[in-house]
Amino acid sequence: MDTKETSLFQGTKNYQKLVLVILFSIIIYIIAAFNNSEFITIMPSENYLTWHTFMEFASILVSFSIFTVTYFIYEESGNLQMIIFGSVFLFMGWLDLFHTFSFKGMSDFFIANTSSNRATTLFVISRLFGTLGLMISISIPNKVVSNIKKETFIMLTTIFSILILIIVTYIPGFFPPMYIEEEGLTWIKIFLEYIVIFILALTFIFTEREYRKTKSDREFQFMLALLLLMFSEFAFTNYGSIHDAFNYIGHLYKVIAFSLLYKTIYIENVSIPFREMKKAKNKLRQYSDNLNITIQERTKELVELNEVLLSDIEYAKEMQRCLLPAQMPKNMSVSFDAVYLPAEKLSGDFYNVVKLDENNIAIYIGDVSGHGISAAMLTVFAYQNIIQLKEKIKCDEEIIKPEVILKTIYNSFNKTNFAEEQYIVMLYGIYNIKDRTFNYSSAGINVQPYIIKKSGVVHEIDSKGFPICKLGDFIKPTYENRTIQLEIGDKILFYSDGLVDAKNSEEEIYGEKRLKDCLKHNRHLNSKDLNSSIKSDLFNHIGFKNLLMDDVTFLTMDILE
Repeated sequence: MDTKETSLFQGTKNYQKLVLVILFSIIIYIIAAFNNSEFITIMPSENYLTWHTFMEFASILVSFSIFTVTYFIYEESGNLQMIIFGSVFLFMGWLDLFHTFSFKGMSDFFIANTSSNRATTLFVISRLFGTLGLMISISIPNKVVSNIKKETFIMLTTIFSILILIIVTYIPGFFPPMYIEEEGLTWIKIFLEYIVIFILALTFIFTEREYRKTKSDREFQFMLALLLLMFSEFAFTNYGSIHDAFNYIGHLYKVIAFSLLYKTIYIENVSIPFREMKKAKNKLRQYSDNLNITIQERTKELVELNEVLLSDIEYAKEMQRCLLPAQMPKNMSVSFDAVYLPAEKLSGDFYNVVKLDENNIAIYIGDVSGHGISAAMLTVFAYQNIIQLKEKIKCDEEIIKPEVILKTIYNSFNKTNFAEEQYIVMLYGIYNIKDRTFNYSSAGINVQPYIIKKSGVVHEIDSKGFPICKLGDFIKPTYENRTIQLEIGDKILFYSDGLVDAKNSEEEIYGEKRLKDCLKHNRHLNSKDLNSSIKSDLFNHIGFKNLLMDDVTFLTMDILE
């Protein structure tokens, strides 16, 4: 079967899946219609608030996750279609959150939740504007690039969402009633739901037209999600009571549809590049295993494949270097300098110095398990999580404590699919320029940083802490904030264990004693010259021809007048 026939077969099979979803949904609706009273008996009304809150928060989480993925994609690509698509889900996430808090039976949300009309109105507006936004985003060509700042989309979408909340809450007559107590849904609510279904149907047609050209799995997943959303809206037009089966079906279909869209966005823009690299690596291994049998047939192909893999690793190396700071924050009262020596093309060490505001500078350094590609992926994970928290600082204008940073990364790590044996150790701190205090927290960094006093005294910084690892189901660690008062002329050396564990040809390690002696002898030097002295002393010990067995990273902070 050639490629064209395979594509045609797959396309036919996908259309059959859509038909099966339609038939299955119709059967579900018929069963719900004939057994609604029994369903209400099985699922009593007093349990509905819990289920409603759970399902709404599930869709809210997915909505915000979709926006987060598109937000960081936009930072690199400027893809207008994706950021509009993400902003639509940010809007729906906000309004679904307001809808949940406004639901009858929930605690007061600005006003008492004594009526179902406010929650229903917010829900309808979310669906109406959300589906219009989806249709607009899908109609934008995928190659259109925008230069609008990414923060603009967050700000405008959030302001618009809050404006709608204020109008619905404090000007209740602005929108016609969507729900009347003791009567149920109004005709205008049902009519608007059918408008939403019509918009979804148009969007489905546009997507299906594109799918016939590309036979892309992305378009098929979009079609499937749109179909589920249409059935969800049909359910929301048919319930007589908020506790009946159709309301449950509508929420369930909505969560499934949102999850499908998130999966599609994530796989298309995040997962596939890494999967392609892994696929190339596995293919190279397969060819290597059979090299003796097929050496003459496969030599040329193996060389070409190896070039692709090396090119990908070189590209990954450059990407990883881009995650390191291009230049350190410049301030007359503190200076920084770093040395980064990867043992392989891809490193397991990471560090950064980030100016948070005029008075606070964040410094972090860490190490991950292993070397090569797997270690590089962990460093990317750590960088992405810290960058997200940095963006949160920009939005909230509030400095997040180091302990909170580490706890957030620990929780995020335990939600990933990284192997059980993989882990991250790091130290995160914030230096306050104004009062010369260094506040920090440790996630099990395996070497203790040094303070070099201007008097020549060198002592260790307490860096005990719990590593970031896959033990979230069993251990909820507490990360401790610690504070050090610094003085003019003091220096701090942060480093990875590769520095003190480096060995010469006689298997003698560089060691902490030699490092301390080097620091005492060169304490008068500035941060850049001090790092140069450490590097020279290291290579004098191991020999310039010897290869490093582990990544070596060290970062010096110098408190100036």
